Amino acid sequence: MTQPLLAAAELAPRHQIRQFQQFRWGLILTEYAASALAFSLSYQVTSWPLLLLLLTLHGCSNLALTVWPGGQRFPERVFIVGILLDLLILTLLLVLSGGASNGLIALLLLPVAVCAVLLPPLLAYLTALLAVGCYALLLQLGDAQAAMDHSMHLEMGHTLMPAASGFNQHMLQMGWAFALSALLIAWFISAQAKLIQQKSQQLNDLQQQQSRQEQMLAVATYAANAAHDLATPLQNITLLSDELLNNQVLSNELLKVEPAQQPNSLPTELLQDLQTEVAKCQQIVRQLRSSAQQLRSQKAQPQPVQDISLQAIQLWLVSRPEISLTLKQQQDGSRCELQDALAWTAALFNILDNAADASIANEQPKLDAELRLHQEQFQLQLRDFGAGLSSQHLAELGLQPQPDSQGLGLGQFLANASIERLGGHISRHNSPKGGTVTVIRFQAL
Repeated sequence: MTQPLLAAAELAPRHQIRQFQQFRWGLILTEYAASALAFSLSYQVTSWPLLLLLLTLHGCSNLALTVWPGGQRFPERVFIVGILLDLLILTLLLVLSGGASNGLIALLLLPVAVCAVLLPPLLAYLTALLAVGCYALLLQLGDAQAAMDHSMHLEMGHTLMPAASGFNQHMLQMGWAFALSALLIAWFISAQAKLIQQKSQQLNDLQQQQSRQEQMLAVATYAANAAHDLATPLQNITLLSDELLNNQVLSNELLKVEPAQQPNSLPTELLQDLQTEVAKCQQIVRQLRSSAQQLRSQKAQPQPVQDISLQAIQLWLVSRPEISLTLKQQQDGSRCELQDALAWTAALFNILDNAADASIANEQPKLDAELRLHQEQFQLQLRDFGAGLSSQHLAELGLQPQPDSQGLGLGQFLANASIERLGGHISRHNSPKGGTVTVIRFQAL
């Protein structure tokens, strides 16, 4: 069976944290390489010991991500803390090595990009604003340092070079460019990440539907084989029951006694009941064959789902006379049609049977149903009067074939698969008044 996409290992929290660590190792190694190059070129740094301390702290913080408490359950916390540390340490490193004039200031955009991929858009925008704030802080420190240099030059009687004002204007333009780049990166990558997540969710839903369709096909294959295998035994049972009944009647006539007075004999009424039940089984097998032949024939014409549902409910009530059903209808004159009436009828029968069984189990043999057709959208709402279902059972019901002693699970699974194949949607929830509410929706073709 194909593994669901959202459950794949590459999207698991543990794998995401490992990828985040690898990114941070790349960033830290870049910092070490830049520091080694600056040291070899005698680049002016405010304090080499403090810079090495920050580099060590950055590396230790990345090692600590693997032992972060609750990291597997709440990976977002790991990402937020790691990104904030990256921004803080990068800003401090830039303060020690030239501030806004350092060409490596573009590294402040990397945490913004990573946040846009791993976290919601709002946090990505906040991270972008924080990065812009760090850049503005570096500009302010640069201006303060320039002011100090200016006063020192004046005290020493030196004249200022005219290029100083031009350099300040250049740094300000770089600041605006950085702010615009940070916001654009946050917006674009967040939008792309959201689109990828939506596509992944759609692929996951399609894979789950395909899995259910494969399971339904397997169940249908077993049912077809069972119907084929049952045909001959049912025919033999019919012949045997007819022979027993004929012999019983003949024996009664010859002996001139009542059937109940004959020792070791079955009453005629029991034999007749046996014939009736066998006839029902044969009718079911014939119906299966007829449905299969209809599926093999040419494509059926679409039929109004409202009419199909009414006919199916009326036919179902004949087979379940012990159930009292209250039916409401609303229709605005629009049309909503289904291509496969047999599949919808069979699915509706399963849903009605399970709802009726739940009501009977709670000693309230009744159902409430409402059919609504509005703006080419059909909705069937069915409420039973059972004891209700747990939240876990509601979430699992109909997704996997789980037959149990109460009859729930397999029929609901087949009904769900059939409705989804027809383009419909089914949902269930517990009613505040008691029982379970099943809602089925179809949109016009």
